[in-house]
Amino acid sequence: MARRTFASIESTADQAESLISQGRWAEAEKALRELVSQTHVIDYEYDDWLRRLGDAYRMLGRAREAGFVYLYLHYFDQARASFDQVPASGDGAATAPALRARLLEVEKRWTDAATLYASARLPVHAAVAWERAKDATRAAAAWEGLLDHPGLRDRDYELALVHFDYGMARTRQDGETASSAARKSLVDSQQRLEQVADDFETKGELERAFDCYQILLKLGKDSGQFENLAEGYLNCIRVLRSDNLKFYVLQYYEDFIKLALERGELHAAATLYQEAAEFATKNGLPYDRRYQARAADTWVKCAEKYVTSGLPPEMAENALTAAASQFSAVGDYAGVRSAFEKMADLDLGERARKRFQQIAKRYASAPQDPFDAPAFPDYLKQQHAYADIWFVDLLEWEMDGDPFAVAASIVGDLRYPNGIRRRALVVILTLADATQRKAETEVETLIEIAELLGELQSYAALSPLEKLYNHADARVRRAAVRAMRFLYFKRSFGVVRRALGDTDPQVREAALVAIAGLHFPHAFNPLARIYREATDVRVRAAALEAIGKIQTIEAGELLIQVLRQEEGPLREAATAALASLDNADVVPILRQHHEIEQNPRVRDILGTLLRRSA
Repeated sequence: MARRTFASIESTADQAESLISQGRWAEAEKALRELVSQTHVIDYEYDDWLRRLGDAYRMLGRAREAGFVYLYLHYFDQARASFDQVPASGDGAATAPALRARLLEVEKRWTDAATLYASARLPVHAAVAWERAKDATRAAAAWEGLLDHPGLRDRDYELALVHFDYGMARTRQDGETASSAARKSLVDSQQRLEQVADDFETKGELERAFDCYQILLKLGKDSGQFENLAEGYLNCIRVLRSDNLKFYVLQYYEDFIKLALERGELHAAATLYQEAAEFATKNGLPYDRRYQARAADTWVKCAEKYVTSGLPPEMAENALTAAASQFSAVGDYAGVRSAFEKMADLDLGERARKRFQQIAKRYASAPQDPFDAPAFPDYLKQQHAYADIWFVDLLEWEMDGDPFAVAASIVGDLRYPNGIRRRALVVILTLADATQRKAETEVETLIEIAELLGELQSYAALSPLEKLYNHADARVRRAAVRAMRFLYFKRSFGVVRRALGDTDPQVREAALVAIAGLHFPHAFNPLARIYREATDVRVRAAALEAIGKIQTIEAGELLIQVLRQEEGPLREAATAALASLDNADVVPILRQHHEIEQNPRVRDILGTLLRRSA
């Protein structure tokens, strides 16, 4: 995205070349800065500008800025030479040790990076680097040093993460002492996470509760404790279901079932297959019969396990009864017969055995429907669904919403697209320019930084924008809220909701702008919450307009409900949103409501919408 407008890229590039040839480095730097703010251009042209800009900064004695330009380009030797010239005093992300550590991290020289991060007084960064270096002993020591960190005293979530990371690092060490310390810390982490998750859910912050449950899930996987694993998965599934994230729900069911089967938890696996089938049926997904068939097979294996384990025969009977029910549901009557024959072989008494034999005979000649049902396809599964949030969220806490630190963590990281890395570099250079003018805390600077952070379009930008929203000057708050319209994450709505009640009317207007821009599938629940909780008609109408752009069945159902129940501007907003909705699955719902609607005016509107969709 372009930050400024000027005559043309070509004329500015020619001007920069001319100034460089004359040795007028300060003026050349200004022209090159104009060019690199055009982050949309092709790679070779952009990289050529950056090489010249790096030279300009070097000639001007601006070593830190030159180092970040070279870091973006992955010119590691030049970046190292530049960062070596940065003053080493102080602590934090902008000092020489931290800058060199960041470079070493990009080079994946984790041990050296950890040592430098520790000297820069960035203990979380150091601990994560030790983890990446697979040095469990030093990682455990680094996490242990954070357990009593004063900044974590009132941060229950982050403290739970530190206990988790410390416990996991100690688990990887040898020795009974390490195991005892690990168990103690992991139990502490589990208790804290459960409480924090409850608190998040109470406040309606489901995405944060989901993070807690994912960590419990990780704890269960790594510790081998199926109870923790089950708690993590089932709570994740519950949160995802409430957010209408259908395919994520099935992915979590699939993953949990696989792990249950690997651990021989057949009863749990069969139950989960049935739950997945019920979920697929309820949501109109075509995978229910496949799950039912798998449930039937798993119940049979469960019964066999009960028999060989010498457990009471009634347990095997219950499992086979469940299997017969699932076989019947998919038309596999041979499977039904086999289940009853197996029940007839159980030690349940002569009367019960004869009854099961008689039932089995009824299915001797029963036709078997050909079984053909699709399985949940691999292409819908997210291969990297589970981020290492036990590191990421602590790194965010340590960066404390510092836009420089956030941008510095992105510039050299090739996991980010070039466009995002370029915008992160522009954030760093803009902050550097402000520092040169001693204007880094001025309102105009903060407004520009807020705009640039929004253009990052990265989750990492949320923390510094949240911090900027706490600024005393309404102009800064307004810029922070407007920037949220580019950040398609549920967490963005936290600032937007706060801004809707801001004392400054222009901040409230900025929240309306943000609502209009935040239309993506995961935004349905936050937008619906804003619609239900707001008292301002304009806010509710803006939420409806955004919901209409989501294009899901849930969006259509809510808009129809509003159309039928509300009047005036809200009915008009719902009607306009439905008219723009392009989802064929909503048409039958419209038709159904049109047939039963008693209000003549609403019936006419529904009829008009149906004719438009024909």
